[in-house]
Amino acid sequence: MQHADFTQFRQVRQDAARLGLPLIVWSYPRGSAVKAKGGIDSFYAVDYASRTASELGADVVKLNFPRPDETENVKDEYTGEFTPQEAMNHVVRSANRSLVLVSGGSMTSDEAMLEKARMSLEAGVTGVIFGRNVWQRDRGDSLRFVGRLRDLLKRYPSEP
Repeated sequence: MQHADFTQFRQVRQDAARLGLPLIVWSYPRGSAVKAKGGIDSFYAVDYASRTASELGADVVKLNFPRPDETENVKDEYTGEFTPQEAMNHVVRSANRSLVLVSGGSMTSDEAMLEKARMSLEAGVTGVIFGRNVWQRDRGDSLRFVGRLRDLLKRYPSEP
């Protein structure tokens, strides 16, 4: 399956280059091997996904927010005492020149989402994609959350 994915990816990358389009990669580790090594949002798995997408030529990579506390069966270098901020900083560096977008993940509280956004922006991500954490709320709650998120984003202006 992985071979087929990379073969298909190669074609998409060539088509994007030919058409002058950016290559955006949703780099989400999946499968039983990933589950056995910390899980899909372990620092180890997300860091590996970040680096792999970059090395494959992604212009933009969308990633899960890493959880450094998920350390079961991961490589030794990922079992240290890392804060979520340190893990996010490392994941962004692993993306090299690829721009990084962070997924919102499963539904959670406003405060948890805003903290995830803040740490991501501090690490240097290009942006956040918080779909279900916006669209699966009541309209009023969603508008309040988006307003708070917008205020946070204003504190991290993008460079021209």
